[in-house]
Amino acid sequence: MAKKIQNKRYLVNRAVYKAVKKYDHQQFENFCADIYKSGWEDGKASVNALDVKDIEAVIRSVKGIGEVRIGKIMEAINEKFDENAGSEETE
Repeated sequence: MAKKIQNKRYLVNRAVYKAVKKYDHQQFENFCADIYKSGWEDGKASVNALDVKDIEAVIRSVKGIGEVRIGKIMEAINEKFDENAGSEETE
């Protein structure tokens, strides 16, 4: 595709630029999809992923929050995670 620079980002060189100018509609869509996927993977790798169990452990460590309140908080968090998982499946 193109050469990589030091921080693992692609640099479009002259040859890639000339090739892209000659692409038909489908080739250009595939090229753009590859760039999007690369960005998506970079974004996923840079996110600090938290697990629901990690969140629950932090909430349990807060003094003054009882089991009933923890249950309600975790229920709301799980609903939000399920809601977001459903929207990712439709993309």
